[in-house]
Amino acid sequence: MVFPGVEHYVPAAVQQVLGQRLAGRSPGDLRTQTEECLKFLIIASECVPMFIPLTREADEVWHELILQTHFYAELCRALPGGAFIHHQTVEIEDYAAGPANPNLFDEYMFWIPAYISRFGDFTEERARYWNVVRYLRDKHGLTLAAINAAGRVPC
Repeated sequence: MVFPGVEHYVPAAVQQVLGQRLAGRSPGDLRTQTEECLKFLIIASECVPMFIPLTREADEVWHELILQTHFYAELCRALPGGAFIHHQTVEIEDYAAGPANPNLFDEYMFWIPAYISRFGDFTEERARYWNVVRYLRDKHGLTLAAINAAGRVPC
């Protein structure tokens, strides 16, 4: 799947609200953050919910989209899974120590092929907004090239 662009999912009026509410960001950064947030929502719409792999900046875009309640409900219906995507704020440390005791490496590795199979390789610019990439780099020493290669291996 090629990402069809922000305009496909987010009307100009909502993009304007994002620009006003997140005014401290450059238009280029905000657009990339919005695109990566939408890519996350596309993947999440088709899968069992897992820990959110977005950075704070992209998650804040999601928060702003949710506040536009009518638009957000329509957006969720327009995504491949067609169901409302709920948001819950949980810190990674709390999630990892929770009752499910998830294996973060395995859970995060789910997102890599899910992303790459739909949208192509992570670039440095886009990887900045995915905690999953940061985690794999910082905690496991993987390069972006290795992460992208892992994402191209069929499951």
